[in-house]
Amino acid sequence: MVNILHADIKDRFFFLLCMLVLSGLSCTTNEGSPYFDVMNYGAIGDGKADDSQAFLKTWNEACQVQSLDATLNIPDRTFLLNPIKLSGPCVPVRINVQVAGTIVASTNKSLYSNNHWILFSYVKGLTLAGRGTIDGQGAGSWPERTGVALKNVKRNSKIRHLLGQALKFYACSDLVLQGLTHMNPQKSHIILTKCDGGNINNITISAPKDAPNTDGIEIGGSNHVQVHNSKIGTGDDCIAISSWCSFINITGVTCGPGHGISIGSLGDPGSGDFDTVSDVHVRSCSFTGQDTTGLRIKTWKGGQGEVKRITYEDIIFDNVRYPIVLDQFYCPSNVCKNNTGNSAVSISDVSYTGIIGTSSGDSAITLLCGNSSSCNNIVLDGVHIKSSDPRKKTYVHCLNVKGRASNVEPSVDDCMHSGSTIRLSSIWNKESTVEIK
Repeated sequence: MVNILHADIKDRFFFLLCMLVLSGLSCTTNEGSPYFDVMNYGAIGDGKADDSQAFLKTWNEACQVQSLDATLNIPDRTFLLNPIKLSGPCVPVRINVQVAGTIVASTNKSLYSNNHWILFSYVKGLTLAGRGTIDGQGAGSWPERTGVALKNVKRNSKIRHLLGQALKFYACSDLVLQGLTHMNPQKSHIILTKCDGGNINNITISAPKDAPNTDGIEIGGSNHVQVHNSKIGTGDDCIAISSWCSFINITGVTCGPGHGISIGSLGDPGSGDFDTVSDVHVRSCSFTGQDTTGLRIKTWKGGQGEVKRITYEDIIFDNVRYPIVLDQFYCPSNVCKNNTGNSAVSISDVSYTGIIGTSSGDSAITLLCGNSSSCNNIVLDGVHIKSSDPRKKTYVHCLNVKGRASNVEPSVDDCMHSGSTIRLSSIWNKESTVEIK
């Protein structure tokens, strides 16, 4: 009997010891992923009080904690933020910002002299995710900029303070944006600059079609970025890919209203830069709305640079104003009227495959190349774009295109020759191009 009791005590002791060890391991795991809630650092969350300093304190704690991972929580309340900069490098290799609430921008225009609202810089492994909303509250700045070219706005010190880019990421590698709703910025919704590795998925971007300069996603100087399964409707480009970008994949995006998924503008002669974009792939995307532009490559007249290995496939247009545009005579507000040089950005290996839909205007396909050697291997295969009005026809406008085409409507057969070819419809001529915003 004593032996049995002794064995039972030993078993119980061993069980308790195991539980203590397991408990210790669990604590170690929790300590390895510390959790920081903005409410614990002074945030009010009533949508009226300025919570910027509370957010900054929370960020600094999360950024400097001695851990591989850290989580920053923004609960389901409304937080008012003035312009804020959340900087790295950080100690954790992964920082997860969970957004359940709504973040709203200050409407005090004088605060935006640094051209941003929320800026993350030099942060590696950042994830910004949740079901929350980022609201730029920019409607008050739009009327003062309506019809004003962006370059002129930048040069005008009196209105430059209006340009508050809502959410900007600078030199943030391995970035993830997921699930959030972004709306009504003063200027652009989301900007990636010098980011290597990015995954943007299942987000919603929304601004009125007449909200100026409110690009959905701007990507510049960045590589290996994916955008997929997202809905974008705004007053400028749904997605804009600017210079020094490569390996950009866009899949399952709905655009409209907006100025399309754009590469450029590139090659501004005034900058003196040699702009490059390569390996951009747009697949299974749809465009809708009579004022919407579809797939666009735009380069400045007289510019220098290179665009290569661009593919568009499985695209649907629904009553879109300008479905396909390749334009090497881009000239906003006629500021380049004195660019008389014959140089042009080199564009090569661009393919349009499996594209169908309707156009609200006459121009279904526009391929305007700057000179006889600037566009090479432009390929169209299985492209069918009709007028949304069954009583009307659609046309192709082209100049200096080298490439090939098969199974294309309206026909581009007269365009795709080995030499310089011009096919002008009755509604277009080289001296009077239609301005596509």
